Amino acid sequence: MDRFAVIGLGRFGARLARNLASAGAEVIAVDRDRTVVEELRDQVTLAVALDATDEQALRLQGVDQVDCAVVGIGTNFEANALATVVLKSLRVERVISRAGNAMQAKILSRIGADSVVSPEDESADRWSHRLLSPFMIDHVELGEGYALVQMATPAEWRQKTLAELDLRRRFNVTVVAIKRPIESSAPSGVDTLGSRVVDLPMPASRLSEGDTLILAGFDRDLERLPT
Repeated sequence: MDRFAVIGLGRFGARLARNLASAGAEVIAVDRDRTVVEELRDQVTLAVALDATDEQALRLQGVDQVDCAVVGIGTNFEANALATVVLKSLRVERVISRAGNAMQAKILSRIGADSVVSPEDESADRWSHRLLSPFMIDHVELGEGYALVQMATPAEWRQKTLAELDLRRRFNVTVVAIKRPIESSAPSGVDTLGSRVVDLPMPASRLSEGDTLILAGFDRDLERLPT
């Protein structure tokens, strides 16, 4: 999937459009405000000022050909809902709509949104985990109470192998990957993060001071890991 439409270019929509475009995706950015459209014109594939509830106008700009459309309108729920319906009528494969509260999320789902995003709620959730567990670099919820996190290797785990640590038995967590500085020896690594490589965790993998661990587990288990 590499063709996107982003409808509504407020802080959320504009940042999303830039991030998708910088990752190499084809992005059509849409907003009624010509000023914000002009600001994005050189950063996305196409930036257009139009009414996102106008089916014909969207079709003329090729929005019906995208793989995924994100409705990021946050200040006008009626326009958000209408744009969602129009995009589904255009048979866009996947429509993701922004909701400001639980009731909006329920309405958007019922009128056809394939997924609903609540940026403020998700940001608050991530920050609550960061504040409660400051040793975690990042926290991504995979399901209710289950997450993927990044954390620096605790001092007491350094120079030990994963087999010796036996984290699944001791803490009920799984090491998904190990990120290491490029200068470290990581024969199976792939340089995907600029200054780091990602190494496949094996029982004989020995952890070092500069390693960042990507772990999966229940929040209650992740929060009792040593720092």
